[in-house]
Amino acid sequence: MNNPLVSVVIVNYNGKKLLKTILNSLKKSSFKDYEIIVVDNASSDGSQQFVKKEHRHVKLVENKENLGYSGINSAIKHCNGKYIFFLNNDMIVEKDCIALLLQTAEKDKKIAMAAPALINYYDKTKKSGGTWLSRAFYNGHIDSKNKKKRTLEEIPYLGVGMVKKDFVDIFGYLFDKDYFIYAEDAELGLRIRLTGNKIIFNKDAVLYHMHAATSQKKNKAFNTYLMERNSLMNFFKMLSLKSIIIFAPYVFGMRVFAIIRDIFTLKISNALARIKALLWVLFNAPVICKKRKEIQKFRKANDSYILKVFSEKYLFGRKFIV
Repeated sequence: MNNPLVSVVIVNYNGKKLLKTILNSLKKSSFKDYEIIVVDNASSDGSQQFVKKEHRHVKLVENKENLGYSGINSAIKHCNGKYIFFLNNDMIVEKDCIALLLQTAEKDKKIAMAAPALINYYDKTKKSGGTWLSRAFYNGHIDSKNKKKRTLEEIPYLGVGMVKKDFVDIFGYLFDKDYFIYAEDAELGLRIRLTGNKIIFNKDAVLYHMHAATSQKKNKAFNTYLMERNSLMNFFKMLSLKSIIIFAPYVFGMRVFAIIRDIFTLKISNALARIKALLWVLFNAPVICKKRKEIQKFRKANDSYILKVFSEKYLFGRKFIV
């Protein structure tokens, strides 16, 4: 398809079996005006050969190394659609998902991204009611049981969704390449807010998620380090200097609290990972300042608009996985 309306982009790393599932689900989509691009992060399980042999209609972009979720940037120049529907490989796309997201995205020029509801593939009772982002720059999913039953709702971010390619082209990338994984989706959401745009969550557009089927489950401390480091970069990159001064005691106070909690619960490697992230931010201040300078060039909204979708309601609540 030379001029599809939607470019579906799937990021893959050693997920040959998962690719088969997600690609088969896309075949059943009620919406047909799309192309599929698989971005492979140097898999060693034969994923590339599988796509070339079994799914010749799919474009394959092969990265020479594992670039994490930010590897998706390699696909942008190959996307011909008005919209980019970006996905993990460990998902199943429900029949009407693409069509519903497209309808949502077309409702308002200020909607830069339409986000689907995520349902845990292994436990269907675990349904995402969207996401939350706190002023401490911690974030997570909201249990749908704790949400009002509105079909459409403005949210701060989501790790998958349908984004306007025109918005992506402004920056030349979807995710900051230096993040690898974790908090890169929140960074995208904050960039959307910074430019005066928004993300709309549609609870009727459903994806089934096999949660973190290809992530580094074993190295929890490394994951904690990345989450803390990247979240702190978001804090310094996106807010005004005034807001940074106001919220800094809260942001860093919550990190100290998390470190103390880890020590008392004997999660020493986690505590050290958080300390390592704080030190990284301290010693890489020039790098963060440079990123901040580049991002702030695109600011069209004040902090009150950016912070409008923030909430402390769920910060100390129980988390669930989708």
